[in-house]
Amino acid sequence: MDLKTITYLVVGATFVLYIGIAIWARAGSTKEFYVAGGGVNPIANGMATAADWMSAASFISMAGLIAFMGYGGSVFLMGWTGGYVLLALLLAPYLRKFGKFTVPEVVGERFYSKTARIVAVVGRIIASVTYVIGQMKGVG
Repeated sequence: MDLKTITYLVVGATFVLYIGIAIWARAGSTKEFYVAGGGVNPIANGMATAADWMSAASFISMAGLIAFMGYGGSVFLMGWTGGYVLLALLLAPYLRKFGKFTVPEVVGERFYSKTARIVAVVGRIIASVTYVIGQMKGVG
């Protein structure tokens, strides 16, 4: 077999594997989709959250802060990390209390307002787009 045939076989097998996993691991409910049915170990969940934080945007901003401000700039990074943890600790109980999975759902339920929910969605979209721009800059 030549290299081109092997490449097609590997790529095809990868696609078949992805499709098989997608069919086999379908979420039966919203809870299964967002929180894996509540069956994720807290340690594994914490590691997943840490992996999310350790993104290209985080490493680029850390390098930029240290290059621009010296090691004193790492104070901003520690503040951001602390804020991330504090947000998780303060937000998670309300998500559970309301039985919701996203901040816009909680805002809409708490204030009995579709307008408040829409404002929360727009804010989340703006934050997400800003974050993705940093990620894409990190990719190159």
